[in-house]
Amino acid sequence: MACLRVMAANDTRFGLGIEAVCHLAGRFGFPSPDAGEAEEAIYYLARKGLLQEVPKPLSPENRLWRITGAGIAFLDERG
Repeated sequence: MACLRVMAANDTRFGLGIEAVCHLAGRFGFPSPDAGEAEEAIYYLARKGLLQEVPKPLSPENRLWRITGAGIAFLDERG
């Protein structure tokens, strides 16, 4: 839930990296996860269609993610 809430709060087309998600999770009442935990959660949510990777032609090794419409609907359903 923390990953989805952080991504929903990022109202841009650019997405967020794993480090940013780790840093911002505390704003939503979650202890800051380590990068491995956040990466695992992000990949899981992406496989479920709730997050998507932002295509980057330059520096594709710096992966960024953003919430999908399905992710926003998932959060809306759960308040």
